[in-house]
Amino acid sequence: MLHVLVPTDFSNNSYNALFYASKFLRDKEVTFHLVNVCGSSDTTDEERVKIASSEGLDAMEHRLVRDVGNNPHHFFDKVSLCSDMTKGVADYAKEHDVDVMVIGNKAKEELKHILFGTNAMQLVREVNNCPILIVPLEIDFKIVDKIAFVSNFNQPISKPNVDALLFFRSIMDSSIVPMGIEEDKGNEEMDKNKSMFLESIEHYANKEVKLPIFKDKVNTIQEFVELWNIDMLAMVYYPHHFFLEFIGKGMIKELNTKLSVPFLILPGTAS
Repeated sequence: MLHVLVPTDFSNNSYNALFYASKFLRDKEVTFHLVNVCGSSDTTDEERVKIASSEGLDAMEHRLVRDVGNNPHHFFDKVSLCSDMTKGVADYAKEHDVDVMVIGNKAKEELKHILFGTNAMQLVREVNNCPILIVPLEIDFKIVDKIAFVSNFNQPISKPNVDALLFFRSIMDSSIVPMGIEEDKGNEEMDKNKSMFLESIEHYANKEVKLPIFKDKVNTIQEFVELWNIDMLAMVYYPHHFFLEFIGKGMIKELNTKLSVPFLILPGTAS
């Protein structure tokens, strides 16, 4: 049984995350944990707030069944939390040994320059026990034929992350397109990390694409995603390494404003 956590504020973007996950995992045995943070622990009239939250969660499940049908492989745990949003969701993911978290992006018209907001960014930083799949609001579900994995291989790709990537590709028999960032500071260790990763996915991978580094890394990645007809983009989140370049400069936010495919973030601290 796969356990999938979908945090929701009952917005269209959080519903779209659930919709995409239900279609992507339609043939898998899944328990969807629908979690609504309905207020902090000191919320006044907590009982009333929890009742409204429970009703919203029921409506979300009913909407999904109406849209995609009743899938006998899918089950729902609906949870209302009165806590800090980030801490509540992150703690829930760890306590329930969640396999993947699915978050919906905001629409471009909702927030022009940042496609997913502060809370989602905090979750990316705080949740290190499972992959996070970020789903753009303005996309229709389609078969995932190609999953691109982008790295400069400054760090080894851990076995849990390789296993997670292979699991995602197995769901729809996707091929993996490894995209290597060409860094001027490349060394033997990075070459070794890349070689080990390519060997671990060789039976399911296309030929490696070497991405030249121009001034604008975001546009470079985006252009190759479009050129190769990529259906899902995957990266590892290293809090103090490669991914920090995107976080620190706000580039990951810019990348997501342009991405029209789901973005799979693998935890760099996976054990």
